[in-house]
Amino acid sequence: MNATTVESRSASEDLYRALRADFDTAYKDMMDSSRAFNALLMNVASGLSSEERRVRNVIAAQTYEDAHERFMDAVRKLHEFMIGRIISSRSTIHLVAPQRAIH
Repeated sequence: MNATTVESRSASEDLYRALRADFDTAYKDMMDSSRAFNALLMNVASGLSSEERRVRNVIAAQTYEDAHERFMDAVRKLHEFMIGRIISSRSTIHLVAPQRAIH
């Protein structure tokens, strides 16, 4: 294996780790915002007007929607990377034509 191949593999591994970290963070944020939104809906705070509750719900829903979009973007990027790896590794596989048996 030459130096260029090692550097390329290292860069690819670094990119994978970064994409995976983004994915993990986005997933955690989405789940946290989902739990917060659900808790907000289940626990109606007394002392708030209906307009204050509505605004609070809208903000929590938007927070979840934003987190969900970031998660889906992270999924897309990780998926594209993995598909690219599969395609590039396929080009390095040498397909051997089957040998015909001689009768």
